[in-house]
Amino acid sequence: MDKLSSIRVSGGFSCSLLTRGLSLRIDSLKLEFILSATKVQQDLERDLAAFYATVEWPKSSSDALVVQCSDSNRDVMNWQKDVEGCIEQFVEQIGVRSTPLTSKKCSHIIQQLASPQKILIKEDADSQSVHVVGVPEFIDKIILQIELLETENFKKENKMEIKLSDSEIFLLMNSGIKTRIANSVHSVTCSFDLSQKRILLLGNEEALRCASIIIANERYIIKERLIGDISPIKSYLLRLKNAKRHVCTKIAASRALCYLDTSHSDVITLFAFTEKDLNKSETLLRTTIVEEKVDIEGDLTGSITPAEYTPMFKQIECRFSELAKIDFVPVELAVRIVATIDHIHTIKKEVEAILLRGQVFEVTDFYRPCVFRYLFRNRTEEFKTLSTKHNVVVSTNMKISAIKVRGKFEAINCFRQDVERMILTIKSKRHTFSLPSEYREKFLDMCLNLETQLNCTVDVLNLSEGPEDKIKHKKIIVMAGMLSKVECDVLLVYSDKKYNQITQQSKMVVKTGGKAITKECKEYLKERGEPDEWSVTATGAGKLKNCLAVYHVISPNTGSGSSEEASPMVSLKTAYSRCFSMLEKQKFRSLALSCNRTLTTSHQVQTLANFLREYFAFNTNSGINTVVFCDEREIASSFLNEFRASKIPWTCRMEGQLKHNTASYSIKPGLDWNTTPICHVSSSFTFDVGPLKVQGLVGDITNLTVDAIVNSSNKCLDLRKGAVSQNILIKGGSSLEKQLNTAENRRDMLKYGLTVTTSEEMSQIRCRFIYHVDAASIAKTSHVTAAWRKMVVKCLMKAEEMRLSSLAFPALGTGSLHGNLRITAQFMLEALEEFGSKRPLHLTHISIAVLEQHVLEALHNGMRERYIENMRLWNPEYEEKMSDDLLICGESSDILEEAIRSINRALCVLFT
Repeated sequence: MDKLSSIRVSGGFSCSLLTRGLSLRIDSLKLEFILSATKVQQDLERDLAAFYATVEWPKSSSDALVVQCSDSNRDVMNWQKDVEGCIEQFVEQIGVRSTPLTSKKCSHIIQQLASPQKILIKEDADSQSVHVVGVPEFIDKIILQIELLETENFKKENKMEIKLSDSEIFLLMNSGIKTRIANSVHSVTCSFDLSQKRILLLGNEEALRCASIIIANERYIIKERLIGDISPIKSYLLRLKNAKRHVCTKIAASRALCYLDTSHSDVITLFAFTEKDLNKSETLLRTTIVEEKVDIEGDLTGSITPAEYTPMFKQIECRFSELAKIDFVPVELAVRIVATIDHIHTIKKEVEAILLRGQVFEVTDFYRPCVFRYLFRNRTEEFKTLSTKHNVVVSTNMKISAIKVRGKFEAINCFRQDVERMILTIKSKRHTFSLPSEYREKFLDMCLNLETQLNCTVDVLNLSEGPEDKIKHKKIIVMAGMLSKVECDVLLVYSDKKYNQITQQSKMVVKTGGKAITKECKEYLKERGEPDEWSVTATGAGKLKNCLAVYHVISPNTGSGSSEEASPMVSLKTAYSRCFSMLEKQKFRSLALSCNRTLTTSHQVQTLANFLREYFAFNTNSGINTVVFCDEREIASSFLNEFRASKIPWTCRMEGQLKHNTASYSIKPGLDWNTTPICHVSSSFTFDVGPLKVQGLVGDITNLTVDAIVNSSNKCLDLRKGAVSQNILIKGGSSLEKQLNTAENRRDMLKYGLTVTTSEEMSQIRCRFIYHVDAASIAKTSHVTAAWRKMVVKCLMKAEEMRLSSLAFPALGTGSLHGNLRITAQFMLEALEEFGSKRPLHLTHISIAVLEQHVLEALHNGMRERYIENMRLWNPEYEEKMSDDLLICGESSDILEEAIRSINRALCVLFT
């Protein structure tokens, strides 16, 4: 080869799979140069022929160079070393040099060069340079010519001006077009002139032409969308400078590049590069500006006039400069608010507070039936006098035991206070008795007859209207202590928008629950952003074993504490409503809460009392049976005193009379200062898993009246091990032993791990079939839990196949799992969920029988833990003993005692 120098072999050499061949990696630039020059290839082939080597030329510079040995007698190792040395020496003679290329006109430069042979000019777009490869004596000459041509091109620079519209200049500036032009056309300078709405280009003629083409292409793909269905008042707000900037900020935050044009009076125009950005921007445009109405219900006669409203509304508009518009609409008797969604709720509250001064209200109060009947049978004239005195209109509804009061806000409050004082003058007493369910309807008729004979009224507290329904007591319990220790389905805590707890009781609940609760809150914050004030977020209970979930009420972390906090109380009532809706949806039965220190205690009690009265009056079939207030003793005492003065009746166990006031007839609250748990573990528990009714109980599995029971055994069907197996063997006797020794049962046990025997001849066993499972083999497997779950599903499927309706299990796996009942509860529940998802037609009742109370409790706790971990929507329910009470109202204690004697006499006659 001629005078070639300076090419290095990159990547090294590697021996191919053929014993007489080499696969060589060479620098891509040098290999491309060799492949482009036939003369260079011939030189390399000639040099390798001296070492009995032939070349297989690759198709591109990214492939390897393959060399084969043509002499079969050559020693392979020595031949490889000779060939490697020959090629390395050859490529080292090839030179490579680079120079920057600012104008990026490589093809034009190559045409101007008198390029000799054995030279390769290669453009590098990434590094904006050009590489020259070949004979070293020509490389320096070519590099010098390229640099001279670059200098001449820069001397021929020109200027270009392109006029743009407002939308075009906004989109082009924010799309990064300057960077794209700089990367594509190196010898041009780009700048924007916002004052004259133009873009300026500086460079040579060729560069300007390329840059103008790029700009024209960008302008061509800009899309336009007209939004003409926005209301005039919302369109007006969008044209305000601050409101428009607010919407554009929302659009930019969503990573959508869009220009909002509000120059036309009838339509809003959107400009963007893609349909996706147009769709996203239109959605934000419609949701960021919200139009709402604040209706004025009732008669406006005598209230402040619209002319008096206007200055107050203007003051609110000044606080939210160019972000809100408030108008009074006389025809619709409404105030219309148009504002950005970030401020609409704050403005709405302030407007409602203004309207409250002149608004006419219509309030409905519910009473216990006996109190209601007594008032309107004995105190009708007093009611008429009070309504005239306070200038309110009063109407009654005998069916639901309620009165409706219509009038001004202050007048209604004064009227209700006078009615409350009137009610306190009525004597009342509670009478408890035992009543068989079959006498319920007769007893209700008897009480109505007594009211006509005696000067009193009688109300049955705990009996339902239907003969077969059971009413669970609705309790409101006040206790002193820590909220985190109350055993309840749900604990309520108060948090700010960052899910930081704002009261000491709330902090203790979350601290006891551990990092799991905090982690859930952070995930909510990351996924959904900051929540709205007075919204409710539900999380798991973490390490809390005394509850199933925690509700976080997003409350402001500051409050004035004044007596005029009407708006926070309305918001707090909304939060209570959301909490109770979630309780019903998730099938919870009890809720515990503490005091929110940022609000006044008296207002909180009044708000909670009114909410409970109204909620249980309209939701008589509610599954919620207990509301617990727990706080420090001083606060709890204050809370109790406030409740006694509120519209919720209380059962005072230390007194003989019942202190009562207006309330729903379906509520039977109680007073309990003890810190005993609300949910007591009894000798059984029940819950639903899909279509399956599951019961856990303490007792002998052989005494259950079910279609089949399950027994843990082994491959040999030896029932002499284990307490349950021994008990079954003793009661089954010889009849069971004969069945176990049959070839068919032993074959099924070996093949399937499950066999079935009948119990028709066994008088001491109440079931029809006994399922024997191979527990010993399961204990030896590497995945015991999965094997047990599979076996439970197999038993359930077998029962469904045999068309059985009920099946009973013992506490399976306690031997192989060393008594870990938490794992037993887990795989049992997983198996039941898997089987229930298949919608069985026959098997509907499942029993889990254990021999000891502590085993049942451990099994129940395991299921509660699984519920907490997976938030399943089922909740254990405990049977409660029903007690029947009467509430008697009259003028004096003597009348009440006479009524009780008459009732007892009537009961004796009824039952005999």
